[in-house]
Amino acid sequence: MADKWFITWNDVEEFIDEIIDHYKDSTITGVYGIPRGGIILASILSYRMNVPMLLAPHKDCIIIDDISDTGETLMHYDRNTCEGGKKKGYHIVTMFYKEDSAVKPEFYKYIKTDRWIVYPWEEK
Repeated sequence: MADKWFITWNDVEEFIDEIIDHYKDSTITGVYGIPRGGIILASILSYRMNVPMLLAPHKDCIIIDDISDTGETLMHYDRNTCEGGKKKGYHIVTMFYKEDSAVKPEFYKYIKTDRWIVYPWEEK
């Protein structure tokens, strides 16, 4: 098994701070968290940005997940996809991005290595 990369709550808070700073001049309509990995991050970000946590993505919202690994989950929400000739207008954000993922997030904190990632909410 590969080495483990333990993410701390401090790492999560720094990530949230960086998202807020990155989008401070943007109109953000809310936050949608991809089940399961993005829900906790979405909840924290929603409180910190004082925007609603959404049940479905809306235009100008942040879609957040813990990782864009293969990108299969995020392909459904890829901001470059058009519906009826219009851009969806989502901001895709992940904590980790694997360079061969099918979807490159608009904003991410870390490049995924071959280490197994353990988030603070996963520890027993």
